[in-house]
Amino acid sequence: MSETQAVDWEERYRGGATGWERRGLNPAFLGWRESGEMAPCRILVPGAGRSLEPLALAEAGFDLTVVDAAPTAVATQRARLDRIKVSARVEQADLFAWDPDRPFDAVYDQTCLCALPPALWPNYARRLHRWLRPGGSLFVLFMQMDGSGGPPFHCDLDAMRRLFATPTWVWPDVLPGRVDHPPFRSEQPAILRRI
Repeated sequence: MSETQAVDWEERYRGGATGWERRGLNPAFLGWRESGEMAPCRILVPGAGRSLEPLALAEAGFDLTVVDAAPTAVATQRARLDRIKVSARVEQADLFAWDPDRPFDAVYDQTCLCALPPALWPNYARRLHRWLRPGGSLFVLFMQMDGSGGPPFHCDLDAMRRLFATPTWVWPDVLPGRVDHPPFRSEQPAILRRI
C-alpha cells in the first residue's frame, strides 16, 4: 500500500468491508447522462473501485481511463470491460504518482475524494486540476454525513469551495439536490469547470 493512500483498500475488498458500494448506477450520474451534461469525451474515473459507472461510460462510447490502487478493483473493472470488447484503459497505480500522457476532457469522481484522508485533499485537488484540460469538467459527488471519521470522509461544502476555489475552478450558480447514499449519508453532486 502506498503511504499516500493511507487506507488499505485491497484488504477492505478481500474482507468484504465495502459498505460504500452501490448496487446500481449513481442517480446523479444518470441525471448528468440523461441531461447531456456528461456527453462522450475523453474521461478519467480515478479510484473507481468496483463501481458500475466505468462500464456504463464505455458502453456509451466514452474514451475511458480507469485508475485504482487496489488489484481487486482493477481486476473487476478489466473483466467487465473485456466482456464488452471496448478499448478502455484500466491501470493499477497510486494516484499520487500517476499522470496521463495528456489531459482529459472530464473526470468523474464518485468516491475517490471522500475515500482519501482530508490531509491529502489539497494534493489530490492539484492533481485533478492537472489531469483536466482547460475548460474541462469535474463531475464530483461530495459525501455528506453525520459524525467524524472515515472513510468515507465528510466533504463539508464550505471546505470544498475553499479546496476547489477560484481562480482555478468555477462552481455552478446553483447546486442540484442531494442524492441518498445509505446508510445515513447523502452526496452533493456538482459539476466544476477547470480554469
